[in-house]
Amino acid sequence: MPVDMRRSVRLSVRLSCVVVLLASFVVGCRPRTSFFAFQPVDLEGWSCTDTLRFMPPSATADGRYSLNLVVRFNNHLQYRDLWLVVEQRLRAADQRMRYLPHRDTLHLVVANEAGKWLTPGVVLHEEEAFVGLPNLLEGEALEVLVYHIMREQELQGLTEVGLRMEPSISTTAP
Repeated sequence: MPVDMRRSVRLSVRLSCVVVLLASFVVGCRPRTSFFAFQPVDLEGWSCTDTLRFMPPSATADGRYSLNLVVRFNNHLQYRDLWLVVEQRLRAADQRMRYLPHRDTLHLVVANEAGKWLTPGVVLHEEEAFVGLPNLLEGEALEVLVYHIMREQELQGLTEVGLRMEPSISTTAP
C-alpha cells in the first residue's frame, strides 16, 4: 500500500474517532429528566370531573424546568383533537403556595381531517405537548393537575396521561 494511501486511511480513522467522541459527548451532556410519570385513565372513560395529580420532587437547583404533557390513547378515541387543562401550583420549601395557580388550556390535534392518527402506532398512540418553563428555586416544588374540557362527560380511548419535567437549556418554547 502506498505511503500516501496509508496516511489517508489513518487520517480518516482518526477523524472518525473524533466525530464519534464528539457525538457521544453531545448526547451525554443533554439534561437528564428529573421527573417522568404516567397516571392511568379509567378504561370505561375519563370523566370531566376526574383530575389527575402529579407531584414532581422538589427542585435541587435554581432554574427553569421544561414541562411536557404526554397523552397515550388507543384506537377507541373518537376525536381528532383533545382539549385539556393543565394547572401548575408552585409550592415553596415550607409547602405554602408561593403564587396563584397558573392554568393553561392545551389543544392537542391527534388525527388529520380524514381521521388518520398523526403519531405512529398500530393500536396505541402517544402525543406530547409543551406546557411551559416554570422558574423554580431550590427546594420549591410543582403540583400539576390535569383534566379534560371536552363536551363529552366520559372521554373514551385515553389510556394514560404523563408529565415530563427536566432542566431546561433554553428559555423559549420548543
